[in-house]
Amino acid sequence: MEKKGRRFFSFQEHEDDEEITLIKNRKKGKAGNKTSLVPKWVYRVSLILLLAVLILVWWFNRENLTVENISDWVQTRVVGMGIGDGYPVSVPGGETEKGNFLSVDQEAVVVSNTSLLAWNSTGKETMSVQHSCSQPAVVHAGGKYLVYSIGGSSYQIETHTRNVLKSETENKILTGTIASDGRFALVTQSEDYACRLTVYLKDGSVQYEYDFSQTYITSVTLNSSGTKGFAAGVMTKDGGLVSMMYIFDFNEEKPVYTIVSEDTMILKSAWGSDGTICAVGDRKTIWLNSNDGSTKEFDYNGQQLTAFAIDGSRVLLSLSSYAVSGACTLKEFRSSPEAVTQVEIESSVKSVSMYGETLACLAGGSVQAYSSGTGEFLGSCSAGADAREIALQNESSVYLLGVSEIRQSGFTHSDEKQE
Repeated sequence: MEKKGRRFFSFQEHEDDEEITLIKNRKKGKAGNKTSLVPKWVYRVSLILLLAVLILVWWFNRENLTVENISDWVQTRVVGMGIGDGYPVSVPGGETEKGNFLSVDQEAVVVSNTSLLAWNSTGKETMSVQHSCSQPAVVHAGGKYLVYSIGGSSYQIETHTRNVLKSETENKILTGTIASDGRFALVTQSEDYACRLTVYLKDGSVQYEYDFSQTYITSVTLNSSGTKGFAAGVMTKDGGLVSMMYIFDFNEEKPVYTIVSEDTMILKSAWGSDGTICAVGDRKTIWLNSNDGSTKEFDYNGQQLTAFAIDGSRVLLSLSSYAVSGACTLKEFRSSPEAVTQVEIESSVKSVSMYGETLACLAGGSVQAYSSGTGEFLGSCSAGADAREIALQNESSVYLLGVSEIRQSGFTHSDEKQE
C-alpha cells in the first residue's frame, strides 16, 4: 500500500510538471512568435525626419554656429560653473545708472562707471572687464555685450571670455545696439547733418551709413541677423515735435518705410522674432510691421509712464494717473495694443521685469510677482530701502540693484503682499 501510494504521488507530480512545462512552452512560443506592432519603416522615416530637422536647425543658425561662438559658449558655461560666496555682491566703480542692470542666462550683469561685470546665481564673479566710457551704456544680444559712451566716442564689444572689438568713432555717440549675430549699429552726431546711423559688420568694418538731415535719433534696433534695422527720433514740424520712425533694409540705399507719429518721443525699441518692432514712447507704445510698415498703437491717455521692460515685440508698462507718485497699473502687451495682462498696484512702481510667464515690479519696499495672462499674485520679497532696479533671475527669484551692491531674493507667497 505504501508503494502504491508512493507511485501514485510520483505519477501525480510528474503529470503536474508536464502540464506546467506545457503552459510555459505555450507562453514562450507566443512570446517568441510575437511581432512588433510598429513596422520597421516607421522607425526609418522617423530617423530621416529627425535628421532633416537637425539639418534645418543647423542651416538657419549656420552663421551663429561658428568655431568662435561655440568656443565662447563652452567657456562661458565652464566659467559659470563655480560656487561663489553668495549675495549681496559689491559693485566696484561707483553708482550704476538705471538701464545698465541686466539678467542674462540667470546671471546678474551690470555696467558700472569703470567695468562690465557678471555674477552667477551663487555670487561667483564670471566676468570683469574694464572700459573707458565716461557715461557708459550697455546692450546685450547673442552672448555679446556692446558697451559705448553716451556723449563720448569709445565703444567695445565683449563676451564672458574675450574682447571682440574695441574702437572709437569720429563723432560723439548718441545711442547704439547689437544684433545676435554680432553686427552692431551706432548713431553719432554729424557735422553736416542732424546725426548719422552707421551699421558695422562683426569685424568692425562699415556695412551701411545713413544721414538724417532733421531727425535726432533717440533709439535704434536691429533684427537678429543685422540685415534690417529700425531707428526713431524727433524733429520739429509746424512749431512742435513729432516722432519720425524709419525701417531699413541695408541692401537699399534709403529707408523702405518712414512713419510719423505725433505727441510722443520714442525711448526704446526692439525687433521681435515675428518681425514686429516695438517702440516704447513717453506717451504711447507703437508696434510696426517690418514687412509693410503698418502700425498699431496704445495711447496712455494722459497717464504717466513710470517704468517699462521690453523683450522683442513684448512689453510690460507701468502707468500712473499721478504725476509724482501713487497707484499704478501694470499692462503687458504681446505684438499688439490689446493688453494680455493687467494688474493694479497700490503704490508707485519704480522698475519692472519679465521672465518667461512671470511679471515683477518694484513698488514701495518690495518686489511683487504676478502670472502673465491671469495676473495672479505669485509672491513677493523685501527689496530694501536703496533698491533702484530689478531684473528677474528666473520665475521664482530676482536680482535687486542697490546703490553700491546687488542682492538676490526669492519670492514667498502669502495672503498679504509685502509693502
